[in-house]
Amino acid sequence: MDIMSRNRNLLSRFRRYMIPEDAAMHKRGMAACISAGVFIGLALCTMMPAAMSLLTAEPQWGLSFNTWVIILVVLTAFSCVLDYWGTKLGYTAGLGYMRMLQKHIGNKVASLPLGWFTASSAGLLSRIVTQEMMTSGQAVAYFVGGFLRNLCACVIFGLGTWVWNWRLGLIVTIAIPILFVLFKLGQKCIEKEYANESPAEEELASRIVEFAQCQGALRACHAGSTYEELSSSFAVARRKSVRGLWWGVLGNMLTGMGQQLLVFSMILLGSSLCVTGIAAPFEAIIIIGVSLRFSTMIADISASLFGLEERRQTLDSIDAVMNAPEIPVPQTSKDLPHDASVSADHVAFSYVPDKPVLRDVHFTVPSSSMLAIVGPSGCGKTTVIKLAARFYDTTAGTMKIGGVDVRDLSTEDLFKNVSFVFQDVYLFNDTLRNNVLLARPNASDSDIERVADLAGVTDIVKRLPDGWDTVCGESGRALSGGERQRVSIARALLKQAPIVLFDEATSALDAENEANIVKSIEELRKSSTVIAVAHKLETIKMADKIIVLNASGSIEEEGTHDELLALNGAYADFWGKHVLSARWKLA
Repeated sequence: MDIMSRNRNLLSRFRRYMIPEDAAMHKRGMAACISAGVFIGLALCTMMPAAMSLLTAEPQWGLSFNTWVIILVVLTAFSCVLDYWGTKLGYTAGLGYMRMLQKHIGNKVASLPLGWFTASSAGLLSRIVTQEMMTSGQAVAYFVGGFLRNLCACVIFGLGTWVWNWRLGLIVTIAIPILFVLFKLGQKCIEKEYANESPAEEELASRIVEFAQCQGALRACHAGSTYEELSSSFAVARRKSVRGLWWGVLGNMLTGMGQQLLVFSMILLGSSLCVTGIAAPFEAIIIIGVSLRFSTMIADISASLFGLEERRQTLDSIDAVMNAPEIPVPQTSKDLPHDASVSADHVAFSYVPDKPVLRDVHFTVPSSSMLAIVGPSGCGKTTVIKLAARFYDTTAGTMKIGGVDVRDLSTEDLFKNVSFVFQDVYLFNDTLRNNVLLARPNASDSDIERVADLAGVTDIVKRLPDGWDTVCGESGRALSGGERQRVSIARALLKQAPIVLFDEATSALDAENEANIVKSIEELRKSSTVIAVAHKLETIKMADKIIVLNASGSIEEEGTHDELLALNGAYADFWGKHVLSARWKLA
């Protein structure tokens, strides 16, 4: 019963990722497989009296040989049709499951907070949407139906053996709990095998992705072909894989031993009945032949059971992603922003419990004004920006835009009002034009040209052989880091959001292009509220208000550029160092 209840639970977990039509189709397919199993079991039971009737030329159980043959043909035809229909429905539902699983994972990833993503996330998600999606889809399409079909056939055959020969029925009945125990032990071995292999494979996948993405940094450090972390991951994965294989071998040995003991017992019974004269030699041969056929069904049940157990572990990984907590978002906004102001009301935040990054941060940015955030590395400057865009929820206090708590806004209403330009710029493997149009697909050519001029993208367009139709490559690799950032700024300009968040927007640009960006920020200030994390002197100086965060994540000073210089405190020291560094020249 435990195996059956576990597999019912497994079915419900698979069907969680199906649309109702596919789930209903899968249920019909499994019902067809169960019915096919019943007919297969009945056909197997029919072979015994049919063979005896052929041998003795006398009716068995009141039916002649010809009648038994007709019954056998009918049962076989029904089992074949039902098996075909169940298999077809199972495979169709399995394809639907894989199609919907990709959508579920994509939607889930889009709604997870950024804090969920770690260095291993890429490897985990890569395995889920490739290897694990295929293996779990295989269970839906094939293993579940095969398990149910063969299990029903064995049950019907076991009951039929009692009618034919009570000794054979007794052996089959005794064998069931023994096989159950051995199957359970085999399942535990398979669980151990997966527990050994899965974490190592996920780590290896993450390292491979990391190795491919960071070739520039690795080669600069002379580690392009001798990346120790990747080599170590391969070694660990191999060691874990070998250990897992041994557990798999042990599991197969246990179940194989049970199957062989059952076959041996049934053959021994047939031989004993023949030797003692209780059964005729041909009847003993029938018992042995039917026993061998029964053993193949037991082997198929074992294979299906092990296949399902492996997929159960796979499904655990999928469920772990799908059950990851999301930031609660209202379907409709409780209220809409009254203006484009941004405020932090005694905000505190921690990525890790009891290790605060921000402490009691309090400020207000009026509409159409600019706030610059400065401070030492790691003080939480970028975190403030991300809290305003609700990439995370505050640990304490509230972030508001237009007087409304960002937690009370729907995702659509929030991102209508907010645009970002971050350090990590991602461009899609599409044309330069489409990468800019992503912000506002219905923008006119004149709008695109205007923002391109402001952000310095026009120079890029003129340089590229295909102009606006140039494909940027995966992650925008066809462009330099500074060029990617200019495209990102053009997006923000084109979106015309009431609030624009900059995180080191000019960090990768030369002096000439930085001047273009400063002009674009000036343009944005005419219609948008701007919050910028910056180190560049020109960007900081143009702000209406500056807040200075200290290393503990608290506001140490705030005011205008001139006011803060007059205080002769942390900001004045920061400004003095940057002015001095700006005068450096290469000899």
